[in-house]
Amino acid sequence: MSRIAITTLCLALFGCSSYKAINGYPENGASGYSEQSLDDGSFLLRVDGRDNESYAELRFKLLRRAAEICPGSLELSNYTMKQGFVIHAKRVHWPYVTAKLNCTELPIDKSVMFESDV
Repeated sequence: MSRIAITTLCLALFGCSSYKAINGYPENGASGYSEQSLDDGSFLLRVDGRDNESYAELRFKLLRRAAEICPGSLELSNYTMKQGFVIHAKRVHWPYVTAKLNCTELPIDKSVMFESDV
């Protein structure tokens, strides 16, 4: 019961509509997550937000994306919080977070956890 309450609270606070893959460039107002595959089987994750989003919200989205990519256990390193800045027709600011993701274990497949001789 408490798991459902926590999930509902997180969805109410952070919403599902702002959690999506980035479509466009952050300097033009696009927000969302992206990942880049690195050569050693790890990923570089990035979440770009809107100017009114907090780093806590962006970190939550980064952790959510990491759990989608690595459904088993995972390790995040090199976490950074930054502020993007571009000047063209007008000043554009946006917060973003990045981290390196390593998938450490595969999820347990419960269908083969126990074998029977029957």
